[in-house]
Amino acid sequence: MSDTAIRSLLVPVPEASEPVAPAETPGGVLPGRPEAARPRVRRPAVPTEPESGAPCRGCGTANAPRRHFCRSCATPLKDSAATTAEGPYAGQRPRLHRDRTRWIARAVGVAVVVGLVAGGIFGGPPAARAVQDHFAKRVPVHPTDSSASHAAPKQAAKLAFDGYSNTWWGTGYAGDSAGQWIQADFGQPTDLLNLLITPGTSPRTAQAAQQARPMEFDLVVSDSAGKEHTMHRRINDGGIQKIDVRVRDAVSARLILRSAYGVADNRQVAIAELEFFGRSTGQ
Repeated sequence: MSDTAIRSLLVPVPEASEPVAPAETPGGVLPGRPEAARPRVRRPAVPTEPESGAPCRGCGTANAPRRHFCRSCATPLKDSAATTAEGPYAGQRPRLHRDRTRWIARAVGVAVVVGLVAGGIFGGPPAARAVQDHFAKRVPVHPTDSSASHAAPKQAAKLAFDGYSNTWWGTGYAGDSAGQWIQADFGQPTDLLNLLITPGTSPRTAQAAQQARPMEFDLVVSDSAGKEHTMHRRINDGGIQKIDVRVRDAVSARLILRSAYGVADNRQVAIAELEFFGRSTGQ
């Protein structure tokens, strides 16, 4: 093909007389970062009436005594901050809650022991013996012989010292048997401390009520020097009961009846068991 034919195929482009400004493309300018509007602090309107009082520690504005917060800046006018409890720091073992009554009981017990010891030291021989008797080890003391002013058939005095609570001594008389007695004799002088008495025919209430039971009685203990120690005692109706004796070098003990529970014309006063306890010879 000739050059003339080729040129005829070309589209003629007119020459621009003025330069064309480039078209603005989207995204040519980056958007700006939005900024939040700053809050404006609006101050409360000050009342027209004047107020007098303590100035605010924040802004110094005078406030009436009735106010709890500053009328200008709302600062609390009274220090109402609660004290914060101080807890254990990291690694510290928290304190255990202990019952104070237990420590009080221990302190009272220690004070009693100290008082007894001090009384034994400064109070003379009787006080010293009382302290020794209080802490003494108790052992059973078995009578070597027994007797009574009177006994019902098959209810001899020895049955009150046989160690069995289902056997009993009976006076053999109806009523309260006032003046009747039962006695225990010891083979050698013994330091008596306590007496356990089981009134009636048995420690069980229903069985014990079958006969009358001692209410008041005198306990007369004779020592090796021939001196009699008389103690008046009153016990409850039924059940094993403990009585303090505390007589040194005792050789006999006699229980003399004065009054009784459950008295009737067909009942006699009964005692199921009398058990004596003394100081251990090993002390």
